[in-house]
Amino acid sequence: MDIATYSAASAGMLQMRKLEVQNNNLANVNTVGFKRQYVVTERSDFEDSFAKAIEGGDPYARADQARVSNVSEGETHIDFSQGPIKNTGNPFDVALKNPNDFFVINTPEGVRYSRAGNFTLNATGELVTQDGYQVQGDGGALIVQAAGASIAADGSVVAGVQNFGRVQTVRFTDTNQLLQTGGARFKLQGGAAPQQVPADLEPKAVEMSNVSAVTGMIDLITTNRAFDAYTKAAQTIDNLNQSAINQVGKRQ
Repeated sequence: MDIATYSAASAGMLQMRKLEVQNNNLANVNTVGFKRQYVVTERSDFEDSFAKAIEGGDPYARADQARVSNVSEGETHIDFSQGPIKNTGNPFDVALKNPNDFFVINTPEGVRYSRAGNFTLNATGELVTQDGYQVQGDGGALIVQAAGASIAADGSVVAGVQNFGRVQTVRFTDTNQLLQTGGARFKLQGGAAPQQVPADLEPKAVEMSNVSAVTGMIDLITTNRAFDAYTKAAQTIDNLNQSAINQVGKRQ
């Protein structure tokens, strides 16, 4: 495979990765607490390149890759900027005011962190996420045993004069430590543990996704066009190579 094909193929694969990320963003445009992802382009090392994948069948792959300066790859990052706050009137909905703060969620896979504050009560009165996972309080699980309860601005779960505990919130000084595990939840992938901080919440409201549907659609169209262009470029290069081979073969 020649160096032009490496360039076109790697660029096309990069656009495919962008399409995956952008489609996922648009699919979560209405997901509470979702944070959009984006792809950053970097020059590819050989070990991470498309050429490496076919090295076994092409003895010139490593040398060709070394001569190509524009073979690239994409690294996925997360945009942790705050999404719009939407008032819901639900007494168990709360939105975090500080963009570096997160709720602590207990799941079967371990502790997860989330900005999705659309909570509810399960059959036993425990405060949980929409899919049934326990919301961590300062002293453990939060069990509500009275009617008319709600979550206050300081995270306290109260019903009249009764206080059932406080929603635990933590703060990350470096959100790059967080890895998205699906939807609006994240896990710590190394680095310092987050600092537990007093809750600072907007009651009866939730933080919506920070994905813009309009911008997302524009990005999707642009990436689709780029993918088509690189695909056509690879096909054109292949046709030119085939034509050259045929012309050389005809020579006497």
